[in-house]
Amino acid sequence: MQALSLKELSLMYFPTSSVKSAGTQLKRWLRYNTALWDDLAVSGYRNGQRLLTPRQVALVFHYLGEP
Repeated sequence: MQALSLKELSLMYFPTSSVKSAGTQLKRWLRYNTALWDDLAVSGYRNGQRLLTPRQVALVFHYLGEP
């Protein structure tokens, strides 16, 4: 697992969307999934963060499935 920018990760989940739209949609998914949001917060995620750590990327894959 490697660190990914939120932009890279969002485009993996929404490859046909624009960068802005994909980022907005992924952020919605993160906030809607309260268990994921809570675990991200425990792992050190802060709103506005642009780079996700390998642990945070693993959490997203765990809760949302790999793109």
